[in-house]
Amino acid sequence: MSRHATTSRRALLLTAIAGLAGAAAIPLSAASTQAADNTAAQVGVFSQPFQEPGLPDGSTPCTTQDSYAGKCVPTAVSAAVLADGRILYWNGLEGSERSDKSTLLQFGAVAAPDQSRVLNLASLTWTKPSPVDAGTTNPAPDLLIPGTPYDQGADGALFCSALEQLADGRIISVGGTDYYDEPGVPGANLGVSELQGLQNTRIFNPATNTWSQSGQMQFGRWYPETVTLANGSIFVASGVTKLIKPVYSNDPADSGTNVRQTETYNPATGTWSYNGTSGDRSLPLFPRLHLLPDGKVYYDAGGQTFNPDGQAYDEATWNIAAVYDPASKSWTSLNIPGLGTTYPGFKGSTFSLMLPLKPPYTSASFLAAGGVYGTTPGGYLANNASTITTVDTSGGADSMSTVQTGNLNNSRWYSSGVMLPDETVMAFSGAMQDGVVSPGDEIPVHQAELFDPATNTWTAMASGHRDRTYHNTAELLPSGAVLVGGHSPIPNGYGIQMTTPGGVTANNEKDPSFEIYYPPYFTQPRPVIEDAPESLQYGSSVSIETPNAKSIARVVLVRNTSLTHLVDGDQRTVELPIVRRGDDSVTVAMPANRAVLPAGPYMLFIDRANGSKLVPSRAAQTFVGAPMPEWVSEHAGASASTLQSSHNASTSGTAGAASSPATASSPASAGAVLPAAPAARIGAEILAGSHAPLDRRVPVAGWAFALLALALATLAVWRRRATAATARE
Repeated sequence: MSRHATTSRRALLLTAIAGLAGAAAIPLSAASTQAADNTAAQVGVFSQPFQEPGLPDGSTPCTTQDSYAGKCVPTAVSAAVLADGRILYWNGLEGSERSDKSTLLQFGAVAAPDQSRVLNLASLTWTKPSPVDAGTTNPAPDLLIPGTPYDQGADGALFCSALEQLADGRIISVGGTDYYDEPGVPGANLGVSELQGLQNTRIFNPATNTWSQSGQMQFGRWYPETVTLANGSIFVASGVTKLIKPVYSNDPADSGTNVRQTETYNPATGTWSYNGTSGDRSLPLFPRLHLLPDGKVYYDAGGQTFNPDGQAYDEATWNIAAVYDPASKSWTSLNIPGLGTTYPGFKGSTFSLMLPLKPPYTSASFLAAGGVYGTTPGGYLANNASTITTVDTSGGADSMSTVQTGNLNNSRWYSSGVMLPDETVMAFSGAMQDGVVSPGDEIPVHQAELFDPATNTWTAMASGHRDRTYHNTAELLPSGAVLVGGHSPIPNGYGIQMTTPGGVTANNEKDPSFEIYYPPYFTQPRPVIEDAPESLQYGSSVSIETPNAKSIARVVLVRNTSLTHLVDGDQRTVELPIVRRGDDSVTVAMPANRAVLPAGPYMLFIDRANGSKLVPSRAAQTFVGAPMPEWVSEHAGASASTLQSSHNASTSGTAGAASSPATASSPASAGAVLPAAPAARIGAEILAGSHAPLDRRVPVAGWAFALLALALATLAVWRRRATAATARE
């Protein structure tokens, strides 16, 4: 039987199942579909997609030949908002288009090094860092059986490394991927794919757009997570050394589980040190880690569920939240979060966001919503549950409690969460099913949602234009808008990169485009920061000049984003108490506690009271506990301050799209005018978004189409069985 015949039958079955699931879901989304008639003042608005010139471009895919010819451009699988407003990002699964038969049997040999880029939003230009793949010094593969023939692909890919902002605004990337087929036939591009974690530490310097190598870790890590400690050191945990075959002849005790050993990086010396056996702990890949106000690292009982491997014999322990104390280099287990809610224990493949830290900074709360239930094998279908777990640090010994919030409007796997400067939370992108368990079959979620901590409820918002399921990203910009990008799915069924016919499941090609989401506060007059210090010191008083001083209700610092795979270990928003208010200035108090605000780049926002809501300013970039580097001011013109553009953002591909916020208030209102975005290059209408979730599923037509597809698929199976029976006779 030909591969195309098999794919055709599979497509009919998948279309039937997806159609039935979509039709069944429609009654559950009444609140979401109502958003179709709302304006940008209620739901916000997305710009048209824009991208670096190259392939894929929304209508033309990147083929095997295109990949080898260097015509394919990266998608934002990992991204960081630099202190000058530019965006550093890099690709994931580079070269997956080169597997022309089977990803499982070829990708280890044909994988390419992931490309990095620097995006200047002001001029909409892209720069290639040097080296473009960040370089590597990875050792030879750790073969299961020494002497086994293998076929080497990219041996130092950036994919699946962790990243953070250093105190001086440089970006550190930890770990990554060494691809090879083991066993493999050299030169034949055929074998059993393996992904090995790197020991590499790479640092990007925004002043020169260059990558350099720093000290190597003692353990190779794929899918680790990092957190900046109060003293500026970098803590790393988890990751796996070999994803597919985690058996190590030289360290048998480490076989069958993720990397339990933790390490700490000293930025001053560029070296890593092992934290000792008391610092060992089995954690999931990309564990959800955060720095607490007492200086300890909190594990929020979450991580990636299915990767497609990375499982461990001891993963039942991943259900237990814990804290790591850098002083004693030891872990303390807390409890199973969420007991008594509909989302107890491990939270798989979703975000864990720290809600705003507030004076006196003696507790921290973490919002998690969606994802899949449990550890391996997890739940294939996404859920819509939402909880907040709070860790109280005031009593000397950390204690934990969890409350249930209102549910999401859409069940969503792998959604990116973003804390806005008005202290609400947005969820972007994702899918209704786990796209790693069965890649190519997931139904995308276009609609964004907003969480209000004041009411503990989620509200349906505007919808993006593109499918963004696996490896999507979203980052808060200095303007208060959100840059939404990424989409690098695993090839269909672990076979080849190909979208399942029918227009129901997600685009299976990479998508290098971006969209900018403008929250509803862009329709409101926004306060203005006229002057603020470039550097903020611990325990000091800080004066912020603003003509809106009388109406300022809140001042917040937001750590510049460094995100991959839904995680940013340094993500935090910190309220600063207002201690004095003048006619044209407000004075705030900086905390003396470095664990509240680890040194590094932050965006300073002032929030104007607007009834029960807050309207934020555009940010002033500043550095906490460190001087502002010269390159920040030198590149000031390259910042994401596209608010001065006289063009309006537009939407595409949908009837009744929300009007631009610029039409709701005059350009004289600070922040009211939106930047332009290039016209979308969408060749297939199925990629167009709307303000209604599940917009491709129409109740009557959806059921009819699903039943027809199911009947055709069943008929095809009967015919196949009849042919086989005849042959046997």
